[in-house]
Amino acid sequence: MISLLLALFVLQHPTNHLENETSPYLLQHVHNPVNWYPWGDEAIERAKAENKVIFLSIGYSACHWCHVMERESFEDETTAEFMNEHFISIKVDREERPDLDDLYMTAVQKMTGSGGWPMSVWLTPDLKPFYGGTYFPPEAKYGRPSFMMVLENLSEAWDTRRDEVIAAAESLNAQLQTNFPDLDSEQTLPSATDLAVMQTAWVNTYWSVYDPVDGGFGKAPKFPHATDLRFLLNIAGTHADEKTVARAKEMCELTLKKMASAGMYDQLAGGFARYSVDEKWLIPHFEKMLYDQGTLIPAYLLGYQLNKDHAFATIARDSCDYLLREMQSPDGGFYSSTDADSEGEEGKYFVWTPDEIKAELSDELAEIAIEYYGVSEKGNFEHGKSALTNYTTTSYDESQLQEIRKTLLAARQQRVAPNLDDKIIAGWNGLAINALAEASWVLREPRYLQAAERAADFVLSEMVDDKDNLLRAYRAGRAQHSAVLEDYSYMMRALLAIFQATGDVARLSQAQNLAERMIDLFWDPKTGIFFDSDGLQKNVIHRRQTPTDGAIPSANAVAIEGLVKLAAFTDIERFRKIAVEGMLATLPYSERAARSFSGTFVSYPYLIELPAVAVVIGNGATSSLAAWQGELSATQYFNTLPVFSAEAQADSKLAIFTSRTASKGVTTMYLCRGQHCDAPRTLALPE
Repeated sequence: MISLLLALFVLQHPTNHLENETSPYLLQHVHNPVNWYPWGDEAIERAKAENKVIFLSIGYSACHWCHVMERESFEDETTAEFMNEHFISIKVDREERPDLDDLYMTAVQKMTGSGGWPMSVWLTPDLKPFYGGTYFPPEAKYGRPSFMMVLENLSEAWDTRRDEVIAAAESLNAQLQTNFPDLDSEQTLPSATDLAVMQTAWVNTYWSVYDPVDGGFGKAPKFPHATDLRFLLNIAGTHADEKTVARAKEMCELTLKKMASAGMYDQLAGGFARYSVDEKWLIPHFEKMLYDQGTLIPAYLLGYQLNKDHAFATIARDSCDYLLREMQSPDGGFYSSTDADSEGEEGKYFVWTPDEIKAELSDELAEIAIEYYGVSEKGNFEHGKSALTNYTTTSYDESQLQEIRKTLLAARQQRVAPNLDDKIIAGWNGLAINALAEASWVLREPRYLQAAERAADFVLSEMVDDKDNLLRAYRAGRAQHSAVLEDYSYMMRALLAIFQATGDVARLSQAQNLAERMIDLFWDPKTGIFFDSDGLQKNVIHRRQTPTDGAIPSANAVAIEGLVKLAAFTDIERFRKIAVEGMLATLPYSERAARSFSGTFVSYPYLIELPAVAVVIGNGATSSLAAWQGELSATQYFNTLPVFSAEAQADSKLAIFTSRTASKGVTTMYLCRGQHCDAPRTLALPE
């Protein structure tokens, strides 16, 4: 019977050219009546042969409006029939092909002044965009034309005014090339004094758009801007000017507190949604992305290090636990995301009514839960339901709160869960690995280090080709798509974070190998800025360079950061030289557009003066490192690179370990600032 039903379904819902893909996003469209193709030779050659316009639709699995547009337009037989007759339709998962996403998103932004997903772009057969937008409704509304209206108008323009269309495409195409000037051989890095002045100016730039009531920057929708917070937290912990420190500290602490107390943060499971639709962080867009956890966990760790607020440590810990519990595959790699929708409704999995809470808890605990999480009959979301918050100032028994949270989480897990995008992205795993490795020593939690190492091993064993080049995406036993700069730079930094947490020189060697390959594939010595892609991909009209931050830190910035750290650990001057050139290349732009270069700013102190490296040698037991892990999490060590080794490696060829042992069997720190080394230190603390 099951086989018969399956056969009937396939007959009624024939597949298109996406049937051999592994991306959950692409497979969601495999039964659409639209004759979708994946990006590749077959579709592009057909467009050229038939001289047809290409309709390129780019989205991702957790995208709410992508699902809406699919239901409204791509599942509609009449719309699909018109598309199939007049266009070659291509679907791309932006997470698999960030090079295509960046290229055509830039085109859409230039055409419309904004962007987002789903992204809808129309290309000439030679792949040059001439019209684009994001979501188009089935009927004209929201100030947008209907999707069918756009299709009909563009089809008519291609048939009757083709010269105009091609001219528009050529004009736009010329604007898509990134043309950075050659490196200025006369330019030098600012002095430490000049840097301090620049840092104050940068902080004031953030202050000008800071929300002093609810934290964050700018108006709704509000995004976490974790990269900005990381930069500002470092300033708050290191700058000499009191006003600058006070402003940086206020911006970070208020933002971290407000995000963690509202619906933006998953009060039951840990982890953060992608962004808030309002200014108060109250109602999130409920999808949860791996990259947000990988960038926000380090921000909360730094917040904890700055003021020893244990609430920040709890947020970081619970978010790490969420990754291990819900996002790590049995093989070790971390999944990409979970949807905002379940059962066709946005947020349904996450929100609550008072009655739903009462059904799960005793009267006493239900009363506490309703007040503690801000649940009301009216609700703060749709249909009288509430996203859980934690605004209360009332003190409650912690054991009761733990019981409430455990019970409600277990009850929520019985609901129909949002779809999981179980695709594993190399670069995003790098962010998660880096976060977990940092958390392992700041929070002194070995489980996080073990999870980070498993994920690193998975990427390095399962996501490489026969030439040991990284591959971008893995799913269903298959790794594919050439890795881009972010995959290399994020994974390099992640391996360095594991090295710092363990002293394992094999991890340092792995990071160095990735760095060498990254330089070979992506470095542009002419401009000093890394290319985003390796330039070996067919059917990509431009090889772009993007040194600015987005939702995640600039891959160029992380490449610089990783090379700086690698140089500090290995004494290989080539790595430092490239990092300096990369910093000089971005310096003129960072002065004019400070908020786009937070990820780059983090590395300035390490380049203007040689970074301090603190090597801690234990007495053979991992537990012997705990006291120094706590000590080195203080703000006085914010710009110090710690390396923890449970036992001496005195015979190592690596200079930072040579002749260094635990003094008289007591864990010892060796601190060097550039070429100057302090006397070895031990702590008068129990270990």
